[in-house]
Amino acid sequence: MQDTVQERQRPKSESTAPTRTCVGCGLQDDAGAMVRLVVADDEVAFDLAGSAFGRGAHVHARPGCLAKAPRGLARAFKRAPLEAVELGARLAAACDRRMTGLVLAARRSGGLAIGADAALSAVRRGAPLVIVAVDAASIATSVEVVQAVAEGRAMAWKTKNDLGMLLGEEAVAICAVVHPGIAKELKDVRAAADAAAATTKEGAECSSRRPEAR
Repeated sequence: MQDTVQERQRPKSESTAPTRTCVGCGLQDDAGAMVRLVVADDEVAFDLAGSAFGRGAHVHARPGCLAKAPRGLARAFKRAPLEAVELGARLAAACDRRMTGLVLAARRSGGLAIGADAALSAVRRGAPLVIVAVDAASIATSVEVVQAVAEGRAMAWKTKNDLGMLLGEEAVAICAVVHPGIAKELKDVRAAADAAAATTKEGAECSSRRPEAR
């Protein structure tokens, strides 16, 4: 009885996070540790922003869970299962869209340092994340970026031209996210994107193998 009273009086800040069941591995986990899927425009889509209404399903953004998710999603949404490689491709596309939105949000809030001088200065001051264009080889070998990579504060994303177009600049080789919350979500989304890429790669390799002769 005493435990029940203490539980009732526990501050909201100490309450446990909502749990969901992964449609891949079947284990329960915090909802925030997984990505959410919904049916939008009559197809299964990832709701990385968590803003879509309606019934949803959750899956760990891990290659193993994504590979097993199609059957669970078919049961949850009562529709024909997707191929795992297609599910991975949809997650990769959703991650790219979400990362684009987060980078733009960082810029609007003043939480993005753009260009080599500003970004490297922010990294030296402890910026939680630096984004380096995939074709910016020279800046990627700078002391600041190498240290950020070692500390898990760096990621490669898009080309210099792509980043420039996104940010309204001619070309951008590097930018630093100084907003802690946005930086953390970008890292989480990037991890999901990497899992998606591994899923699509493994699926492609499996589909390309010829059956053994008997």
